[in-house]
Amino acid sequence: MNSTIKKSLFVIALLLICNFLRVSAQITPTTTGVNLFCKGSDLTLPAPPAGSNWIVRFSASSTTTPSTVITLISGNQITGANLQNGYYYLSSKSTTAGSCESDMQEIPVYVLKPLVPDFAAANFCVETPIAQLGSITNPEDPTITTLAYQWYTVVGSTETAIAGATQKDYTPASPTVGITKYRLKVGYVINGNKYCAQTVDHDVTVTAKPTKPTITPAQISGTASAVTF
Repeated sequence: MNSTIKKSLFVIALLLICNFLRVSAQITPTTTGVNLFCKGSDLTLPAPPAGSNWIVRFSASSTTTPSTVITLISGNQITGANLQNGYYYLSSKSTTAGSCESDMQEIPVYVLKPLVPDFAAANFCVETPIAQLGSITNPEDPTITTLAYQWYTVVGSTETAIAGATQKDYTPASPTVGITKYRLKVGYVINGNKYCAQTVDHDVTVTAKPTKPTITPAQISGTASAVTF
C-alpha cells in the first residue's frame, strides 16, 4: 500500500474518531452532574463573590476552550428563553483592574421539552363506566421513554389524586352521577425521579340509570283477548 493511500486512510480514521468523541460529548438527561430544567425555566446563579463578577461561557459539547460568552441578566441569571442544552462554564473575576480570572467550573445543562397530554372525555352511564383513554406527545422520545402518570378529580382549585390511577388510561371506579372534572398529569421519569409535569382537564358526564318502567297490562295493546266458546 503506497504512502498516499496510507495517509488518506489515517486522515479518514482520525476524522471519524474526532467526530465520535464530539458526538459522545453531547449532553443527555443522564449526563453525570447534569442540571435538568423544564423549558422556560430560568437558570439563576448565586450572587458572585464580593467585588467580583461572574463570567459565563457556553459550548454545545464538553470542552476546555468554550468561546461563546453569555450575557447574564442582573449579573447572575440566564433566562429560560435563552437557556439551551449544553455546557456552561462559570468563572469569576474581580472588578479591580488587572485582576486574574478564576478557573472555570463546568455546569452541564439539559432543557426538557414540554410533554403534551390529552384524553378523550367519554361520557357514560353510572352502571357501565367507560375508560378515559390518555394520549401523550413526548418530544423527548427516544431519549426519554419512561413517563409517570397520575389521574385526579378536580373540584374548584383542589385536585385529589385517585389511588392506583397511575397508568395512561383510567376507568372510573365507583363514579357518581353528574359532571366530574378529571385531570391527567404526566411527567418524565429520569433516574427514578419525576420532572416537568404537564396536565390536561376534561369534564365527564355520568348519567343516572333510568327508573324502571311501570306499565300495566291494560296499557299494552295487541295482546290476546279472552273469548267465549
